Order: sequence, then structure tokens, then C-alpha cells
Amino acid sequence: MILNKKLKSLHHMRTSKIYYLLFISIVLSGETFFAQTWEYNNNRIAVSFDGNSAADNQYKWPTGDPDDWGALAASSAIMAKLGLQDKLVHCSYNNFIDAPPGPDSENQLKISADGSIERWGFNKKAFFDVTTQLKESKSHLANEMGKSTASDPLYFIHAGLSEFIYQVVEEVIANGNIEALNHVYLLSHSRFNEIEKRRDYHHTWADIQKLCGNRIKYKKIQDQNDKENPNNLWHSKEDFSVWYWMRDHKDPNIRWMYTRVQAHSEGHADISDCGMFYYLLVGDDNGSPEKFKAFIGDGIPSKYKGNNTSSTDTNKQKVNSELGSKAEGELIIIEAEKFSLKGDWKTVKDPSASGGKYIVFYGSNLYKEPNHDNTITYKFKIDTPGSYTVKWLMRQPEGERGTDKGNDAWIYLSDNTGFAEDIVLEHYEKFYGRSTDDFILNGTAEVHDLGHKWLTAIFKKPGKYSIDISGRSSKLQIDRIILFKDMTIEEAGEKAKLAK
Repeated sequence: MILNKKLKSLHHMRTSKIYYLLFISIVLSGETFFAQTWEYNNNRIAVSFDGNSAADNQYKWPTGDPDDWGALAASSAIMAKLGLQDKLVHCSYNNFIDAPPGPDSENQLKISADGSIERWGFNKKAFFDVTTQLKESKSHLANEMGKSTASDPLYFIHAGLSEFIYQVVEEVIANGNIEALNHVYLLSHSRFNEIEKRRDYHHTWADIQKLCGNRIKYKKIQDQNDKENPNNLWHSKEDFSVWYWMRDHKDPNIRWMYTRVQAHSEGHADISDCGMFYYLLVGDDNGSPEKFKAFIGDGIPSKYKGNNTSSTDTNKQKVNSELGSKAEGELIIIEAEKFSLKGDWKTVKDPSASGGKYIVFYGSNLYKEPNHDNTITYKFKIDTPGSYTVKWLMRQPEGERGTDKGNDAWIYLSDNTGFAEDIVLEHYEKFYGRSTDDFILNGTAEVHDLGHKWLTAIFKKPGKYSIDISGRSSKLQIDRIILFKDMTIEEAGEKAKLAK
């Protein structure tokens, strides 16, 4: 009798949210223990996000919900922390049916998806951009749903509107697999995602249930937004301070996750859709920044060989620059006007630029290949070898922001010292960013067959090196080029501000 009472008491404890928080925080012999809920037991998981970056001008709200931009990265982090990468069998994004695709340089969900794949070892073949891969993404998810059984169910995270799922269920039924839907579990937290239609002919969650004869199992947890309480749930409005633990984390990939939170186009710290993953895998539908911090702990084992330098590197290296650049410990700052300008590059005076000047490319667009009549060079010296991230402070011309215009150049680092992941860059590659009215610190390489990667300069020995920039898009404005090591991009940006 006493034993039965103790077992009942223990069962009651396991259902409490406090217990889940304590449970996930326990680390023994390097393994993080965690709780799962809603009958989930290391089964297959699928998810479909909306969050389209490109404007859909046929709809009353042209842009998508940018919370998904950070939520995809945070959701991936939750799975990766628990070692469940192989359980994510489908991840589609930009799932507004009939919405247009956007250029890769502006495709915020693709950036988050590619970054998660690179850093945490997810299966690249499980990720789909619905705007460019509609047929493939529907068929892939229909196949995953259609093979579901009692012993192999599929858990689907409903992080976008319902029309995409409606079309997938139609395909499952057309394939003769309607009974498999009895073993699909759909998790939701958003009434908006369930009922909103971007076109008159689109369908809702209620339509899906009618279509499949209520076979899909359904659960809706509380809305994962609590905008007025930054310390609760996953939306802290304009208050980013509750997420600074990401920004300051020793794991560079957690710092990258913070940049995806920052990407929100309206300046909100909102990753609310990841609350569904936290509920399903941790057992808590009342997450918070502090709980997430405890969950992430020291970081996530990384399968990424990219440009982020390990924070455990104790060999702090000092670099110096010459010919007008300013040394800031492990930060090299190159004033753009110090390049040897020629061709259609011109200097413009502007008090908002560092040193009161910036450079502009006034030539025509040169998207196919660089024209070396418009290639400018800057030489600098490295005293101590090391690996440095390459960024710039750039600005797009007014009237063309948010597009693929006025935002990129060709770039090459001498002696093949440029890298994207572990791929050496032997030729000029596209380097791009985006901005508002201010010069913004950013910069990502777009490498053929490799996608969007941070650019790294790896200097194997001391000596003189050079960086070449060639005109690519007209009216691009550059204030500075910076190279930094052993610091986050936020830290580099703050140091750059102090260097006059």
C-alpha cells in the first residue's frame, strides 16, 4: 500500500511543469535527460513553417510572419540538443501557397534552415522551400504521412497556415493511404494558423479534418506568445535583453541562433513557434527565456566546420594592420576609402559614415562575372596567423532596400585565403548584405553549389595579404571592411563603433 502511494505520488510529480524543468536540467555523465509528452517516444517529426520573406501583394498582409525566421533555428536547436536530428524527417518553409519566391539573399527561412543543417547535422534532403519546391515538398510530406502506422506514427508541428497541409492530405488520400492518417499527430498553438486563408479558395484546419474524416489526431496547447511579459513564453516583443544569454554564449552556434532571432523584420524578439517543439520534446508548454537557457546549458555538440571560431581557443592572437586600417586587438578595420579606387568606384562624403566618407559603385550591374576595370584592392599585414570572419559595414541605396539591388559585390582574398566552411575560395565570389538608413554590419558569401556561407579568412603564416572587391550591383555603398577573431559579430560591431 505504501509503495503504491509512492508510485502515485511520483506519477503526479512527473506531470508537473516544475518537475520537467528540473528534469531537463539534470546532467549525468555528459547526457542530458529529458521528458516527452503526448505519447511521443522518439518518433518521426515533421514541421511546416510559413514566414515568407518575399511580399505577396495579392494578400491584405503582404509579408509573412517573421517569427519563423528565428523559430526555425531555435526549434532545430531543441532537437539537436536532444540528439534527435535523425527524427526530423520533413521541414518545409515559406508555405504560403500562391505567394511568390524571393531571392536567396533575402530568404530568411532558407538562411535559418541552411544554418541549422550546417551546424547541427540535419539531413539536407528533408528541407524544402515551398515557394520553389511546391511539388517536391508536398510529395515528400505526403509520403511521410502515408507510411505512418501505430508503431511508427508521425508527429506534425503546425507552424504555418493550413492550405499547404490540406493539399498534402489530398495527396495522401489520392495515393490510397487515408488510413495512415489515423497515426498522424498534429500539434498546434495558433488559431490564426488554423483558420487564416490567403486566397478565397484556400482551406482551414477544420477543412482538413473534414477531408480526412477526423483521422488526424489533434492537440492544441496554449498560445506561445505573451508579449507583455518578456520573461514568459517565447515572445518578448522589443526586449532582447532576456535573450542576451544567446548573444554571449560560449558556443558560437548559439550566438548564431541569436542572430536569427535578431533577423525579425519588425524588431521583435519572437520565436514563438519553437514552443511547440519544447512542449512535445520537453513536456512543458510554458517555456521561457530562462528555461531555454537552462535547457541549452553549455551548448550543443556541433557538426559544423564553418567560420565560427571555438570559444575554447586559448591561443588569443593579436593582429595589426597597415595602410590606414586600425588594429583593435583581434579586429582589423579597413576604411573603404583607403582602397585603391578606380573605374566606377567613387568616394562620397557623409557625416554618418566612419571618417566622414564611404565608397559607392556607380557602374552598371555586373552579375555574371567581375570586370577588373572595376576591381579595387587593399593591402594589409598579418603578424600572427589565425582564422578571421570577414564582414562589412554597407548600405543599400534608398528606394531599393529589401530587394536584390544595390547590396552586393564580388570579393576575393589573396593567396586563396578565403574559405566558406572548409571550401577554399579560389575565385571571386558574390558577397552580399542588406540595410536600412544606417550602415549595417553584415556580409555573407554566396558560393556556387554551396549556398550562403559566412566568409572566413584563414592566414596560415604571417605576411602581407590583400582583399579585392569588384563592382557587382550598382549603387552599393561600403563604409568599412572588418576582419575579426575570437569574438561574436555583436562584439566586433561594438568594438568597431569605438574605433574612430
